[in-house]
Amino acid sequence: MNYIDYIDEGFRIMALQPVKNGKCQCGKDDCENQYKHPRASNWQHTPHWSDEQIENMERYGQLDQGFGVLVDDHIIIDVDPRNGGNESYSKLCKDTGIDYEKESGFVVETGGGGLHIYFKRPHESALVSHLHDYPGLDFKCSGFVVGAGSMHKSGLTYEPKKGSPEKVGPAPEALLTLLKKADTYRANYNGAMIDVAESEIIEMLTTVDSGADYDTWIKIGMAVHHATSGSGFDLWDRWSATAEEYPGPDTLQRHWHSFGKTLNPVTVGTLIHFAEEAGYQQPVTFDSGLTYELNEPPIVDLLRPPGFVGEITQWINSQCRFPRERLAVAAALSAISNIGGLLYEDEETGATSNQFIFCVAGSATGKEAVQQAQADIHRAVGFAPATHGAIKSEQEIVRNLMRHQPAFYLVDEIGFFLEKINNARQYGGASYLEGVLALLMSAYSKANSHMLLTGDARDEAGKELQRQIAKLQKDVDQGENRGEEIKTLTARLASLDSGLERPFLSLIGYTTPVSFNKAVNGEQADNGWVGRALIFQEKDTNPKMKKGFKRKPLSEAMKNTLMAICTDGSVDVMSDRIENPRPRKTIPMAKDARDRCAEISDELWEYSEKSKETSLEAIPRRGYELMLKVVLTLGIPGGIQTLEHVEWAYALVMKDLYEKINLAAQNMASAERRPGEELSRRLLGLLDSKHAETTGVLVNRCRKFKKDDVIKTLEKLEEEKLAVSSEVKARNGTTKKWMLA
Repeated sequence: MNYIDYIDEGFRIMALQPVKNGKCQCGKDDCENQYKHPRASNWQHTPHWSDEQIENMERYGQLDQGFGVLVDDHIIIDVDPRNGGNESYSKLCKDTGIDYEKESGFVVETGGGGLHIYFKRPHESALVSHLHDYPGLDFKCSGFVVGAGSMHKSGLTYEPKKGSPEKVGPAPEALLTLLKKADTYRANYNGAMIDVAESEIIEMLTTVDSGADYDTWIKIGMAVHHATSGSGFDLWDRWSATAEEYPGPDTLQRHWHSFGKTLNPVTVGTLIHFAEEAGYQQPVTFDSGLTYELNEPPIVDLLRPPGFVGEITQWINSQCRFPRERLAVAAALSAISNIGGLLYEDEETGATSNQFIFCVAGSATGKEAVQQAQADIHRAVGFAPATHGAIKSEQEIVRNLMRHQPAFYLVDEIGFFLEKINNARQYGGASYLEGVLALLMSAYSKANSHMLLTGDARDEAGKELQRQIAKLQKDVDQGENRGEEIKTLTARLASLDSGLERPFLSLIGYTTPVSFNKAVNGEQADNGWVGRALIFQEKDTNPKMKKGFKRKPLSEAMKNTLMAICTDGSVDVMSDRIENPRPRKTIPMAKDARDRCAEISDELWEYSEKSKETSLEAIPRRGYELMLKVVLTLGIPGGIQTLEHVEWAYALVMKDLYEKINLAAQNMASAERRPGEELSRRLLGLLDSKHAETTGVLVNRCRKFKKDDVIKTLEKLEEEKLAVSSEVKARNGTTKKWMLA
């Protein structure tokens, strides 16, 4: 059997690029489509050849190694065993009750051990080419397949297993029904479900340049995959085929299969963003259900971050014997900001994602499990060498930042460190702590520039580098090849006077309320240490253990996504130094998200103006920077910052600002002996919107105040609609439980 059998039955055939000496003659050294690469770039327009044209093709050997067959009015089930096709084919037969090999009049066994099962289809039918539930199966309704008798890169040939082209019959109705293309798709956009018509997706695709850079091309494919639940391959393929550097359907299919196997945070919002950047005007409208008032962000679930950060949050919480949902959010934000922070920054402001975070929870309530889960995530991407569990001195911080571009601090009992700083200021001594704090804040803010070093720190770092160089030189003297390492260390030594280039320092510290709350005072607010940090507090000090608790390992899909975020071909985590020597890439922000940020900037300014009354305006002044870092962190996995990310981050930061200002004002009221305000703010800090506490518990936690005063203050807070109460049964009658309003 050869191409003549196909031509006689009305199939269009085309010549494929030859392979000589193991190389495809398309001109690309790394061509992945050997024996499958069309000779002509406009192969979609292949005509029905005349006999004379076929003879010329034969004369010049264009069909010697094989040929492609355009699908046209057929549907060909392509079974790829490398991607689970055999299992999916068995499932397809079982689900539809049809043995497709037996039903088909023509079946070809591919050189890779798969199958091409041929059917005719109605010309007017619009069918999908991929189904999410059947990985490894392609239902080819367009494009081409390699014809029987052709060579395969395995050295085998495509061989007829059953029948011939003239025996091809109509496709079973059950298959056509299964593959019928939807008129519209349901997709998540900015946290709301919208209907996107296929015509709208096509229109957006035609707006975007298909010859754009590789990163954009991949993200567009992922967005189409997500928007169509994996059934829109032909949309991406047809758009890609208009590019001069079209890689061919096989390359696209390999990428498409990988989109379905990993946790894919790139959504239709990415496609909308790129289309709008190219001039597309979106016709889709929907009611977000969100309203805005000054200093009152939209109501969102702060325990469920959007996108991939939310997936990581759920996994971290699954590692905890006790529910620690707020701390899980904190650790997820910290982990993703660290993993993507070397590579990405905000497109407009240049903001980086590194963060200071404090996690506050009672003793023996599961903080360690959250900390360990984040450490496991760092290990999964090879970041363990740059992850540190304690803060010792200025010199050690500098050394850590010289060994690796990032320094990630996951510190237990950070409250003791903060207490030492406050005690040193109040009573003198331990002045080195002041230097440590100043260096931490300096490194934190220099992620996009150079961090100058103090004389002592520079001298200490220089001595350490000289010691390392001398040690390596001894190895060279003994015949070892250490030249490149010596060259690298010598360059670092020479650059010390200019400071450390683009250091990336982050910190997440775990502590208890007793040791932490005292540290948040007016002075800490003014110097920016507290203002730069996000605070996550678990108010429930006696969480109930999860029934049937069992830790779940990181899934392979999560590991793959984490590694993709971490490296992207730029960050070297395999050498002795973790670094990104190239400029950071930008994460664009959707226009509606950028417009909302401008509004929020004004709202936070007004919040700062109001806070002047308590001399705490420094805390909300940091709010916008904090929000941008959270938005960027949420946007890194999907490659775009959306309105949903902005709304979630704004709600988080507003809650954070409220709690920090309340805690700082409480400590200031205590120092200035204003017991009424101190008690009111103490109670507001203890109350939670998720967990209720009895009057007795609250009285016990405010032991420095009289019981009657505590109860009267609670009642006053309820009158002012800051707290709510409910009657519950108790041993001796009833009592009240209190929650934050």
